[in-house]
Amino acid sequence: MTATQRTAADLERYDGALRVSVADGRLTDLHFTPPMRLFRPHGESGEPRTVVIANVAGGVVGGDRLSVSIGVGPGEALLATTQAAEKVYRSAGAEAELVNRFSVAEGAELEMLSSGTILFDGARLARSTEIDVAAGGRAAYAETVVFGRIARGEVFATGALRDRIRLRRDGRLLWADDFALADDIQGLTAARAGLDGARALSTLLLVGAGASAAVGIARDLPALEQVRVGVSALSEDLVVMRVLARDAAAGRTVLGDLWSASRAAWLDRPARMPVIWSV
Repeated sequence: MTATQRTAADLERYDGALRVSVADGRLTDLHFTPPMRLFRPHGESGEPRTVVIANVAGGVVGGDRLSVSIGVGPGEALLATTQAAEKVYRSAGAEAELVNRFSVAEGAELEMLSSGTILFDGARLARSTEIDVAAGGRAAYAETVVFGRIARGEVFATGALRDRIRLRRDGRLLWADDFALADDIQGLTAARAGLDGARALSTLLLVGAGASAAVGIARDLPALEQVRVGVSALSEDLVVMRVLARDAAAGRTVLGDLWSASRAAWLDRPARMPVIWSV
């Protein structure tokens, strides 16, 4: 039987999970099941402990269920990123499910920078992200969704996306976001009141004391024809940034600029992206 003759029932489905915590100066509670893996590169000078999350299956198909759970203990710091953009392939009908849970204790810092998610035409994805930051903790979270395989000239025209984010402070809900695309996806992405023709959407959340220092960084960015940036300081310690890009590569560059400058101003860290982003 050739690859093109295989049916949905023939394809392997994964129920994979990755769990890791940082406590007492080391990684603890480390557990992962295929296809999830965790890599621990040597940290660069001036950087906290760094981990790289990977899906070694090479992508996500309908019916897959994958989860990532990261906990940062009191006084600890962690920089987490992903090995590559997650590819969500065309589905024969089943929905793929991704679940993320991040917890940050008092006096701890977590930077979670995803390389993004690429939705192939026909993909069906439900993703849930839960972030809980204790009083005195700080967290930065960034994610990008690309609508189609841009290099192949493909657009995300059929399928479905449900993306849910819940941000809590000591268990109290501070910010909730639900984003969905289905049915007339091309009409929704083209509409002025929708994505206005954007091919990529990035979200950057900063929560913790001093987060509002990053607001001026977004407002001072030079205007770009292919990229729109919005920033809201919902409080002194909660900032939400959005990047809408008609050119996904340009949007990635802008997100990198925002991330780098924000972490320097807010966390007193080097104004740079993780090395793996340039590999």
